Amino acid sequence: MTQHEVGRSEDEQRPGGTPLLEVTDLSVAFDTRHGRSTVVDEISFSIDRGKTLGVVGESGSGKSMTSLAIIGLLPKGARTSGSVTFKGEELLGRREQQMRRIRGDQIAMIFQDPLSSLNPYYTVGLQIEEAYLAHRGGGRKNARTVAIDAMRRVKIPDPDRRVDHYPHQFSGGMRQRVMIAMALCCEPDLIIADEPTTALDVTVQAQILELISMLQSATGAAMLFITHDLAVVSQIADDVHVLRNGRTMETGPTEQIFSRPENEYTRELLAAVPRIEDAVDFSEPAGRGAQ
Repeated sequence: MTQHEVGRSEDEQRPGGTPLLEVTDLSVAFDTRHGRSTVVDEISFSIDRGKTLGVVGESGSGKSMTSLAIIGLLPKGARTSGSVTFKGEELLGRREQQMRRIRGDQIAMIFQDPLSSLNPYYTVGLQIEEAYLAHRGGGRKNARTVAIDAMRRVKIPDPDRRVDHYPHQFSGGMRQRVMIAMALCCEPDLIIADEPTTALDVTVQAQILELISMLQSATGAAMLFITHDLAVVSQIADDVHVLRNGRTMETGPTEQIFSRPENEYTRELLAAVPRIEDAVDFSEPAGRGAQ
């Protein structure tokens, strides 16, 4: 049994057991001066251990609100209904103190913009250490060792030295690696990645996706991967959940969604993905127009 499996029940480890995360008829609404506005409307999905669910949709489709509802970080005034169970335990309606024990430990979040998520006044090592100490304790010296090891796992060069550097001393891709290290330092069962590659160029994006997949395989964690980029979700997700205006349009295995989409909106999203054959005309040999 690996370290990640220690403490799990037999049912949690058995394939085909209770889903790690199960969302049932989840709704999120806000009261406005124009009446109640529903931003997530009775959506349902589940994620098994070790699997990745990609949640896709355009801006305003409810992707991020769904993730914030799961971890109990919705804005003040949000009204929720439905059910969110994690390891068979209901999360909706839990007190903030109870959710703090779960967030960052059993459920970790990788946010979209590491520059705004990291505190510029503290070294990255100290911020990873604090994330670890909040849930595991063990003293500052041990936490520093964990931080250096976490940075090494996410392939940050010279972690023994760079652990004492500040966020502005890292590139965008390296800051995102720091965020991943922070999320994984407590070996969570579920990782929620909210547009983690949006601000990165294509080359760095590919490196981060490969890193996340590698670390997920090594730890056995499940992942909820939120993105508007269908090309990204095709590379990393086992299943896909398509949202539009807070409602589920389609859900299913990734291969099925991409090869045999049933919903018109899904087909429109797929048709909007740029393809190289659309950008380059191969019908004439190079230089033909100069003759």
